[in-house]
Amino acid sequence: MSDRDDHDDDDIPRDERGRPLRALSGATRDLRKYTHQIWLAGLGAYARAEEEGSGFFDALVEAGREVERRAKEKTPRVEDIKERVRHHTGETIDRMEKAFDDRLGKALSRLGIPNKREVDSLRQRVQDLTNALDQMDRARADHDADPDLDPDDDLPGTR
Repeated sequence: MSDRDDHDDDDIPRDERGRPLRALSGATRDLRKYTHQIWLAGLGAYARAEEEGSGFFDALVEAGREVERRAKEKTPRVEDIKERVRHHTGETIDRMEKAFDDRLGKALSRLGIPNKREVDSLRQRVQDLTNALDQMDRARADHDADPDLDPDDDLPGTR
């Protein structure tokens, strides 16, 4: 191998075992770095526990209890804050929806498009007219079916 080849090999990043590292993205490289640090911290804790014996283990357990106690103390406060944010967010969304509905209704009105109330009113009027026509059809059918009536007599409801 040439000196250049030896020099190129020195520039290649390697892992703990001396194998060349692949090119990693920033986030992947950071994640790998942190997971490796966590692994090393665990090994360090294990080595220290071996050195100091059960006293160190007991100290770790006590520290864990303290962290857990503080977390439990903060839980109700966190839940209260979450509920207040949820309530405030709901009110804000309700106000935004109402403002949107109002503006949309005004825009549709300017375009001549009827709103729901107007459509419902028209629907009721059409239903009333349909019912009246059905009633007139039934009256005509009854009138035409009755042989005792004079065909020139007016139908009920036609005057």
